[in-house]
Amino acid sequence: MDLNKPLQQLLTEGNSIRASARILNMTYKNTYKKFLWLIKQAKVTRERLIFSARKIYFDEMETIHHTKCKPLSIAVAVNEDYQILALQVAEMPAKGRLARFSVMKYGPRKDERDSVMGEVFRCLKNRLSRPPENIYSDAKSSYRKHVEGTFPQSTYEVHNRADKERHRDRLHEKLHKKRFDPLFAVNQRCAKLRSDIRRLTRRSWCTTKKPENLQGQLDLYIVNQFGPAFS
Repeated sequence: MDLNKPLQQLLTEGNSIRASARILNMTYKNTYKKFLWLIKQAKVTRERLIFSARKIYFDEMETIHHTKCKPLSIAVAVNEDYQILALQVAEMPAKGRLARFSVMKYGPRKDERDSVMGEVFRCLKNRLSRPPENIYSDAKSSYRKHVEGTFPQSTYEVHNRADKERHRDRLHEKLHKKRFDPLFAVNQRCAKLRSDIRRLTRRSWCTTKKPENLQGQLDLYIVNQFGPAFS
């Protein structure tokens, strides 16, 4: 029986590797080996994909590498049809009250977010059939150089709400559900990623132990948009 296709589906629909092994009646060791084979194939397939996009929405989401003291950033880019165009993992230093403890216990961490975002835009340039008409993001200042350097002909729009307005929305979230979110496409995909990839779920003991495996599972998720592809 071919188990590669059902394993691919399980791993991109909210199941961990161990849970997938139980569902498919496999050993964890064999399931993990199949997972490594799948993400290897997904990487090759992802590099061959060609997308079309009139609009691009992009942002970053955060997750952890085993502990909150070792955070990771994921650059996310989607088109107007909610199709994910790129997902790329970057190492980043801890913030806030954990920053000092993180340095004491694990040493200084690299901040790869800017270089990875540049890599994402280079990949988009190579994989898009034509340049997008519009590009949307939040107001992070480092984004503009990547957009204008890669797609100078595209219209770049920045959307950001004042801290006071954001705080009011949090207090009265139910009253503002009908308010238009100009970055809804990328925010919705980020929420769905947390639902569909178990290691990204918040408040879970299923965490990423190897960042390269997280990147592999994200590649698998992109390829799975087109249906199970491996046998």
